[in-house]
Amino acid sequence: MASCFIIFKDGRCFSRRWTGYDCILRIAIMELYDLENGQPLAEWQELQIPLEDEDESETAESGYGFYNKRTGQWVNRDLDTRSLTEENQKLFWQAIENGRIKVHDPELPDYTDLNPEYFELFYEMYRLSEDGAPPLEYSHWGKVTECDEKNGPGW
Repeated sequence: MASCFIIFKDGRCFSRRWTGYDCILRIAIMELYDLENGQPLAEWQELQIPLEDEDESETAESGYGFYNKRTGQWVNRDLDTRSLTEENQKLFWQAIENGRIKVHDPELPDYTDLNPEYFELFYEMYRLSEDGAPPLEYSHWGKVTECDEKNGPGW
């Protein structure tokens, strides 16, 4: 069941099961560490998903969120990319672009557990958003909401 959300710059929404959400963020995190000025965003995003080897019984995992014992806070699995600084938005999407190549690389079978077709559904929404297509043309929500939050480093 879809329980996690990534919102694009035009308000369209990608919604899937929490395992896929975590994999997409892990791809971004890995790639952010390789980008100039990407480390602060990578470190913040690491706090938005559980550690890979963390016991689910210790995180109070519920799919749409989890208790993060590193911060002592409940974390909902949603990322509105519009809530990031402009620089962090650019870094996030550059990381996704860089990761896309590796998701499809047969020489990197352990890069991610995410099915490449699943990643392409996400990437298609990104492409449509960048191309200026109407947001509700392809979105997992039936409406576009405003974003008034500020998340991540740099604010």
